[in-house]
Amino acid sequence: MKSPLGHQTPFGRALRNVGWLLTGKGVGAVLSIVYLALVTRSLGVEKFGQFTLVLSTAQAVAALVGFQTWQIVVRYGMEHRGRGDVGALGRLVRFCAMLDLAGALVGCLIAGIALQVIRSRLGWSITQTQQGMLFCVVLLLSVRSTAVGILRLHDRFALGAGADAVTPVVRFVGALAAVWTKATVSGFLVAWAVSELMTALVYWIGATRTAPGLFGRWRDTMRAPMENAGLWHFALVTNVNSTLGAASRQFVVVLVGLFTGAAAAGNYRLAYQLSQSLVRLSDVFARGIFPEFSRAHAGGAKAGEGLLTLVRQSTRLATGVGLVTCVLVPILGQPALLLIAGQSYIGAYPILVILGIAAGLDIMAAGFEPVLMGTGRAGQVLGIRTIATAALFGGVVLLMPRFGVFGAGIATLIASALAFALFARAAIRVTRGVAAARHRT
Repeated sequence: MKSPLGHQTPFGRALRNVGWLLTGKGVGAVLSIVYLALVTRSLGVEKFGQFTLVLSTAQAVAALVGFQTWQIVVRYGMEHRGRGDVGALGRLVRFCAMLDLAGALVGCLIAGIALQVIRSRLGWSITQTQQGMLFCVVLLLSVRSTAVGILRLHDRFALGAGADAVTPVVRFVGALAAVWTKATVSGFLVAWAVSELMTALVYWIGATRTAPGLFGRWRDTMRAPMENAGLWHFALVTNVNSTLGAASRQFVVVLVGLFTGAAAAGNYRLAYQLSQSLVRLSDVFARGIFPEFSRAHAGGAKAGEGLLTLVRQSTRLATGVGLVTCVLVPILGQPALLLIAGQSYIGAYPILVILGIAAGLDIMAAGFEPVLMGTGRAGQVLGIRTIATAALFGGVVLLMPRFGVFGAGIATLIASALAFALFARAAIRVTRGVAAARHRT
């Protein structure tokens, strides 16, 4: 019998997937530290804050209008692929690509409005606002979620790892060029925009080569919602879930800038980005294991034992990594800040500690969320995200006027703790339900 960690088991396949994803993310983690140091030290606190506000606005809007179509492709495409129904799978993929493009176009309008608000609040020039808008348009139109889903559906995680590595490599090269030419905020925005375009291009090339037969006739694309029961509901739920998750955190960065100034936003963003480098571990883990939960759930009652084993193993791993994160961030945070950004940013350390602990809780929650998503309980995930987001913005409203940036960090920690507790409770209930059904059979 194979070891539980062997590639023959669902958890073994999940770890293999995570390993490939970490290859790309590992390169990104190393290079991101270097280019973050280049940006912070080259721009200074105030200009880094301006760069932060443009970047956070674009990322928040992208999360707001994005449908997480990679999850749709994996969730519904698994059954089509299992039956060998290339036609239905192609219609599903083309429908998801249309959702991506429609969301991007709507996002461009929202970004324009948001940047006008920032301009009037912080007194930006027309040139600064136009540069920010151009960056937002490029980032929003560099859609690749459907392409990501195609690669993960076909277990091409190695190819995805290569595509993921494009972003940090191009940013690193672009940051070096910006420093060499003594560029200001605009130069770094150009570097980040090019990295988004290049990554999307590599992903789509990989997707079309992996499954060339999926991009045929577009006339019958709108049959996809009828062929995939609950697709619209799942799409909307994943969109709102993304908005309540990633977008809400980015909006907090923007709110910090609007109400406390660009410099404070720069400190918060720096602490946020360093903590999110840890949360990316949870994102990688969730993305790597989600296809296995979907595959186990699609297998019906016979897959019940494998699903239970997968839940136990994944939650143990995520909990262990999360606890280590909570301990290490307070210890290593200050030396990391001094090494990367310098003494000018030391004020971000208290925020980094709070956000680092929140990141640890997010990592632990990542062991539970895929259980719900992979077993068709996207609505339950949405409910939990709604509660956590309400706590986040409620905390920001109550705490930031009195405690400033520190209050925004405390609100984030409260939201992460609440989300972890609710995800754990819901996943345990699902697991007990599967175990009871297996016992009855």
